Amino acid sequence: MNFLKQLARLFTPSGPPRADDALWLTVECNRCHEQIKARIDMRNDPSPDYDGGEFASAYTCRKVVMGSGQNRCFQQIELLLTFNTKRQLTEKTITGGKFVEEV
Repeated sequence: MNFLKQLARLFTPSGPPRADDALWLTVECNRCHEQIKARIDMRNDPSPDYDGGEFASAYTCRKVVMGSGQNRCFQQIELLLTFNTKRQLTEKTITGGKFVEEV
């Protein structure tokens, strides 16, 4: 039993997830004007673009968000995000809504 606990400890991440592993964006629906927070998990959501090379030249992320439906609006808002090799946001486009700049 002790061996299994030690083995499980090897494959279990230590400590809570870091706060900087997520990118939060606020979007507003074009139809009902509800503001929605979208969370991008920077460890798992961006997919590498190889462009024929061995290493990733950029990362992209496609995310579809929808509001709570309180206004009977089920409009899907699509986000297309592009990141550089250091996973820093370089370009963002949206369909069905607009980005809200937070102050």
